[in-house]
Amino acid sequence: MRILLTNDDGILAPGLVALHAAVADLGEVSVVAPASPQSAAGHGITVGGELAVERVSIDGKFWGLSVEGRPADCVKLAFRALLPKMPELVLSGINAGANTGINVLYSGTVAAAAEGAMLGAKAVAFSLSTGGDLDFTRAARYCRAVLEILLEGNLESGHLVNVNVPRLKEGGPAGICIARQSVAAVDEKYTGRRDAEGRDHYQLTDWYGFLNPTAESDVAAVERGYITLTPLHVDLTDSSRLESLSQLPWKRAMEKIEAPRRRRGKR
Repeated sequence: MRILLTNDDGILAPGLVALHAAVADLGEVSVVAPASPQSAAGHGITVGGELAVERVSIDGKFWGLSVEGRPADCVKLAFRALLPKMPELVLSGINAGANTGINVLYSGTVAAAAEGAMLGAKAVAFSLSTGGDLDFTRAARYCRAVLEILLEGNLESGHLVNVNVPRLKEGGPAGICIARQSVAAVDEKYTGRRDAEGRDHYQLTDWYGFLNPTAESDVAAVERGYITLTPLHVDLTDSSRLESLSQLPWKRAMEKIEAPRRRRGKR
């Protein structure tokens, strides 16, 4: 199996090193990852600029391609230019910090896996919650166990799964939970200052909290100590609203759009 390993914490991040060690025997593993941390980069890609690529030794154990770009750039470039054959499986992580709830939309880790799914590969994003022991080697063992079951099951080309490992404590996780992505709002804080010219500056802090996530959501399950698996897809269509939108008076909107043209025609 041809495997592409990437992340958003940077190619030298310990989570990537641990994940590589955990999956190296599953097939031919190629590493293409950002040269620097790209947390919260989302699914942005580089347009109109060049992407510098360099071959680097990672922890003295294996080689990878470092890309001066975003996580989605790395995957897109790997598929389109860097690798001789298309990867069959894209693994992203292990991220330092959970990617649950609406953070999925900001996550470079999830975006990299999503890009792989969009390009036809099987794709899994792995993240480890902070606040406990950031033992990526231990977390990688859990990720490997989860991945084996996914590969035995119905993970198909184009499928995307988001996996979150809870804070590492004595005794290990409470179990494995298949959970919905929480859509609960997030409480956040900014710090502010005023410079010598009188301009105000604001910076988003690291602190945030989810407001009343439902019990069956990924946020709540991770907090209860479960490894969560959430199937995702890149289709953002709210199918439940298609019918109601189609019933609005769009003919009246078209009449307003076409009115200037009709007036010009009369002249």
